[in-house]
Amino acid sequence: MSASAPRVDLALARRLEERSLNASGAFQSLLYDGWLLGFRSGPTKRLRCVNSFYASTLPLAQKVEHCVRFYQRAGLPPIFRLLPFSQPSELDAWLDHAGWERFERTHVLHASLAAEAVSATDEVEIVSVPDWQEPAAPLLGVTAEAVARHVERARTYPLPQAGALLRRDGEVVACGLVKIEDEHAGLFAVHTAEAWRGQGLGRAIVSALLAQARHLGARDAYLQVDADNTAALATYRRFGFVSAYDYWYRARPGEQH
Repeated sequence: MSASAPRVDLALARRLEERSLNASGAFQSLLYDGWLLGFRSGPTKRLRCVNSFYASTLPLAQKVEHCVRFYQRAGLPPIFRLLPFSQPSELDAWLDHAGWERFERTHVLHASLAAEAVSATDEVEIVSVPDWQEPAAPLLGVTAEAVARHVERARTYPLPQAGALLRRDGEVVACGLVKIEDEHAGLFAVHTAEAWRGQGLGRAIVSALLAQARHLGARDAYLQVDADNTAALATYRRFGFVSAYDYWYRARPGEQH
């Protein structure tokens, strides 16, 4: 983080990260000297990278080399996710010096639901997450083979959750998920088909998800958004979301995928 960056509430950041990983369901990982080595294959990098959450004791070069070998054996590119509380604190600078390139800066946003007037709309369907997976799959680029796995994970997920769908002429053109832990709602997979963007459909999905979150007892919400996604950021600001902290990835040249 630069010296001019806003002050980050590290306790809040850590808990938001833990809730976000919990919401992912069946997070496949190994714990290595305070680092979580996620290895669930798929497009979501958060679930297949090094999350350096907790106190570190081993020499840094030794740990990084261990992670490189681990991901090579798993058939995945070695990727680190850097957070305001990453341990050890010099990890980001060490990786930078070693030639690991920084990419995909992401904002984590946070909002109080008590202060916002959010409401559902009749055109948005709120459905169970197992029933959400198949109709949302084409919009999200999820293969038929992967849908079956996602449905099974959704059926065994132990915390409250719901999906949102918005259709035009029978086709799903916008979607999203909300998952609740205690009184905290996480929004995920909020997406609008490219041909339908700029028409307020994403705003309708977010409003419906936040209304459902309040119905399920949530008092605040969080989400993650690409730092370059100005349209999504503008939508979320309308609902009172503000920046909590940023994270980014580092990988070796040619392995940022």
